[in-house]
Amino acid sequence: MRGARWVTRSGIHLDRVASPWLIRRFVDPEATFGFVDPEDAVPDGAVAFAIPGAPIGPHDTNGSAFRKILRIHDVQRPELDRMAEVVEVGIAVATGKVPKNARADVLAHGEALAAFSEAVIILRYGDDHAVLRDSAMYYDALYLTLWSACGVDAPALPADIVERLGVLRSAAEWGAVLPAWGETARA
Repeated sequence: MRGARWVTRSGIHLDRVASPWLIRRFVDPEATFGFVDPEDAVPDGAVAFAIPGAPIGPHDTNGSAFRKILRIHDVQRPELDRMAEVVEVGIAVATGKVPKNARADVLAHGEALAAFSEAVIILRYGDDHAVLRDSAMYYDALYLTLWSACGVDAPALPADIVERLGVLRSAAEWGAVLPAWGETARA
C-alpha cells in the first residue's frame, strides 16, 4: 500500500487534516492526497477516507477518521491514542458540543487545535493542499508534546524551558521520526 493515493472530501478541516498527517507519518510516508466534491465519485484505485460510505468513514459515534485509521492500520502508540482524543475534542469544540468529561489537558489541546484549524482554513481558503502543508508543523508539534507527556520512550522533562528543549532535541532523531512533509501531489 506504499505510495497509495488517498482521497477525501474537499474543504478539509480538523479530522480531514489530522488524518493525512497520521497517514504520512505512521502509515504510508509516500502517500499522496486528493480531494473530491461531495457529489463526485472517488477515483479508481484511491483509498477513500472521511467520506460517507467509505470503510474509513467520517467522524461519528465510532470516533474520528483519525482514530479509525489507527484501528484499521493497527498503529498502537499511547501518544497517538491521546492525539485521537485531542482531535475528537477539537471536533466537539468546532461543532459546539464540548464534552463535559474531557480531561483538562485534552480539552486545552482540543480547543487550541480547533482554533488553529479555523485560522488555517481562513488563511488558505480554497487550497486544501496548502492547508495540509501549512498544518503539518502544528501536528508535528502536537505529536512531540503528547509524546513527551505519555510516549513509552519519553524522557523525564525538566521544568526549565532551555533544559527541556535540550532534552527533547536529544531524545530522538526527529528527522527520522518525522521526515520532511514535502509537497503533496495535486488531485
